[in-house]
Amino acid sequence: MLNDLLRDKLQIVANDELLITAIRVVFDERIEQMKPLEWDDDNTKLGEKYRAYLQAKKMIEQSFIDLMSYKVDKKPEKTFSKER
Repeated sequence: MLNDLLRDKLQIVANDELLITAIRVVFDERIEQMKPLEWDDDNTKLGEKYRAYLQAKKMIEQSFIDLMSYKVDKKPEKTFSKER
């Protein structure tokens, strides 16, 4: 369970689109570097590695979806004018 401090920090991260993009790039680059391209593997072993690679990509994508659930849309508050 997340405490309030962690939840607040995740909201800050989720509301910073540039930060999210930068983090996503780092994860995407790393997962692409780990892509299974060893030609000496047999088809079964290569298939297992590729399936694990795709599963890792799905886990990362789901993590970003989870992270974005902390995003808070800040709409400008309507202020009441006493002059009216």
